[in-house]
Amino acid sequence: MTDQDKAKLEDVGARLKAMQDAVAEKKETERNVEESAQGVGVGFRIGIELVAGVLVGAGLGWFIDSKLNTKPIFMLAFIALGFAASVLSVIRILKNLDQAVGLGRAIREKDAKNAPPPKGWEDEDD
Repeated sequence: MTDQDKAKLEDVGARLKAMQDAVAEKKETERNVEESAQGVGVGFRIGIELVAGVLVGAGLGWFIDSKLNTKPIFMLAFIALGFAASVLSVIRILKNLDQAVGLGRAIREKDAKNAPPPKGWEDEDD
């Protein structure tokens, strides 16, 4: 192999390394953009949960007040209940427990993953 062939081989190696670095940088940029987009999505979801809970509570309270002729009582009570339900929903979102069927089930599953197996449940390969 001549010096010229070695130089060409080194040039190819340098270009390959530069290409790999560019691909790795592009993947890192895409990952950062994706994480940022997920954060924005969670932020919008939290805002919508808070506003929707209060609006639904106000609507239900206004409807009950209009039927019973008790103007501000039920509307104020249901606004408070809607806000409380919204805060609980936001807490579930932030704890990533909203994926399960219910909060109690999600907590039990999370605890079960972290708990050691009961004694006597070891696999026996006899």
